[in-house]
Amino acid sequence: MKKVSRKKTGDSGTVISPVLRGLFRSFAKLAERAAENRPLLRGLRIAYDPGAERFVVAHAGSYVEFVLAIPGDCVPPLGEIECRPMSTAGATEESTIARFRFNEAGIITESTVPELAGQNIDVDAAAWSVVAAVCWLNMHARA
Repeated sequence: MKKVSRKKTGDSGTVISPVLRGLFRSFAKLAERAAENRPLLRGLRIAYDPGAERFVVAHAGSYVEFVLAIPGDCVPPLGEIECRPMSTAGATEESTIARFRFNEAGIITESTVPELAGQNIDVDAAAWSVVAAVCWLNMHARA
């Protein structure tokens, strides 16, 4: 069995496994490709934050921040992605649109959007489903 290195996050000292970090980055890349051949997501753009485990989706005039967090109470470790709306000025709002946890296989085990449970964030169709659901929730929350 090979040793897995871990990196600490800045604030809480919580450890992020390379597997969870890799899955999150893969999810971000798949999310960026979500607009290809999907008219409902035409114009979707992704901006990465190189200093943190987060990216921002811009679509139809709304902005959503996807942030990777590691809850300290999970054994085995789970990744948690929080989706929060952002203002057009780039300020993240306090409210959460959606939150979901995934395991080291990329399977969503818990979600505030029930339809997302059981999806694999490392698969193109599932990444599209997650991005579309969160963008839809954000647009309807603002209406």
